[in-house]
Amino acid sequence: MGREHGKKIVVCIPAYNVARVIRELVMECLKYSDDVIVCDDGSIDDTAIEAKRGGATVISHSKNSGKGATIKSLFNIAKYLKADVAITMDGDGQFLPQEIDKIVKPIFEGKADIVIGYRFEEDNQIPAYRKIGNKILDKMTNMASELRFRDTQSGFRAYSGKAIDLISFDSEQFGADAEILVDASRKGLRVVEEKVTVLYDTGEKTSTKNPISHTGEVVNSLLELIALRRPLRYLGVPGIALTVIGLVFSIIVIAIFNHTRYFSIPSTLLALGCVVIGIMLILMSVVLFSIGRAMRKGYS
Repeated sequence: MGREHGKKIVVCIPAYNVARVIRELVMECLKYSDDVIVCDDGSIDDTAIEAKRGGATVISHSKNSGKGATIKSLFNIAKYLKADVAITMDGDGQFLPQEIDKIVKPIFEGKADIVIGYRFEEDNQIPAYRKIGNKILDKMTNMASELRFRDTQSGFRAYSGKAIDLISFDSEQFGADAEILVDASRKGLRVVEEKVTVLYDTGEKTSTKNPISHTGEVVNSLLELIALRRPLRYLGVPGIALTVIGLVFSIIVIAIFNHTRYFSIPSTLLALGCVVIGIMLILMSVVLFSIGRAMRKGYS
């Protein structure tokens, strides 16, 4: 499809210890794209060698740096190659290169800047724990971006040249997938989802980290983004509520003391704790609001 439109499609594959499947994956991707770039993220097997044998251009990290770091490296190469569309696809073979045409179509039709490969259809045999974990992360990403994405963690995406130029993110780990969408929504990029097939019985690990560690990284990144994006709502309001609760308890403690001369240490500590934490949250929300507003002015 890219050649039909006179557009350059580059497939970008982050890879880590996937020597058994990467060669065939690269060869298949080359049928639907102009170039395949593989970023070998410090693999200890023959991932880089097999990727080259398949016809890919390979860049390598000297040590395992994380998914976000590989995406940054791949985006830089895509910019250098002046790609009209960059496809990101996991290196474990769980996505089908045959669906590249499908995922780039909304960009070629001028309907989107980013297309997310949506995995959660009934015919996709995704493990239940992955579905639950991803839904939690989807909700948190939507809180940060104020958009309704159904699959924020999908590794199969298409990015227009415009999106590649505009997107910026800091996370070097798995939080990058969500951070990219938050940044895209902040910059007014159009994001759509397209149903794709996903295979989990590929003979390779479909994640280099256990689900708890993976989820923890993403949650940590999202909490930072949510706090910065809507600090008054998510820090200021709870801070005001805690301060009010602390003041109410303080009044109760004073009233009891006046009537009975009994001084409740636990109630006093609770009141002071609520007031102190509440004031800290309010101050943090004001500071983060100021930082966020300065950042948004910088984007415009």
